[in-house]
Amino acid sequence: MIRRYRVALTCLSLAVAFFAMWLWTRNFDVSGDAFASVFKRLTWWPILSLLALIVGHIALSSWRWSLIEAALAGERPRFGAAFTTGAYAQGLGTFLPSPLVNVVCRGLANRLNGKSGLRGAVSGGIDQIADFAIILLMAVPAAFALVRRDAQTYYLGVALMLPVGLLITMLLPVVARSIWLPRILRGKGELLSRLDQPVLLKLYGISLMRLTGLTLMNVVIHAAIGAATMPAILVGVPLVALATSLAMLPGAFGVSEWSFSAVFAGFSIAQGDIVLFVLANRILLTGVSLTIAVAVLLAKISSRLAPSPQRV
Repeated sequence: MIRRYRVALTCLSLAVAFFAMWLWTRNFDVSGDAFASVFKRLTWWPILSLLALIVGHIALSSWRWSLIEAALAGERPRFGAAFTTGAYAQGLGTFLPSPLVNVVCRGLANRLNGKSGLRGAVSGGIDQIADFAIILLMAVPAAFALVRRDAQTYYLGVALMLPVGLLITMLLPVVARSIWLPRILRGKGELLSRLDQPVLLKLYGISLMRLTGLTLMNVVIHAAIGAATMPAILVGVPLVALATSLAMLPGAFGVSEWSFSAVFAGFSIAQGDIVLFVLANRILLTGVSLTIAVAVLLAKISSRLAPSPQRV
């Protein structure tokens, strides 16, 4: 019965995602010529920067997850194994719900390594919550900036939100200890209490760096395609990230496109430029993420197949 519900939910989410994507292509008159225009206008040298940024994005997530695992289990996983799992999750997230994929991949990785799969999923979930918290924090000034059509509002809001987020992070252990939990959940509460202030501050810093890296990825895409504007992109990134996180649709199909389009339209960007940027964003992020995942997979297979050195 549960399996049927999962299959039905998967089919429904796929249908919603592709329907949203179809509506976007219809509304913006996206045709084969639009895709051809992307490749004609594309400047290829920024792709190396995008590759480096996505590798860094995966590395930061792997570092953050390893810190959470170390706090929960008392043993820090090897960074190489954490990065490998993160690379797979990054690639799979291009056509599956990214937050869910990260949680599942972390849980499976732990299980395959003879550790607690449930703990891996819990730590993977906390890892994703850390991203969501920063996105939500920065989406507040971004929303005000969009309403005012003024990117300066966002810059000022970010400066104000940084210390607010820091204060909340520092107070979290105190708040967590003061919350009453039912007996059935007290064990989980004690487990989460191992995330003390020093660990949480590190998670906060890493999450900020990940959002910065995500913003820079879109700046690189702007440099590669020459469409949209920097203020619209800076304001749009946290809002689009928030929309895609809440929707939880496969690959964020449709949600990413509509979100960017709404923000860019608010900043009076021409429809042709919106289409070019959105298509370039989808093509480049998907292509580079899948390339990294395949490269890591091939490297892993190669190391497994390589003959072990014989002892003399």
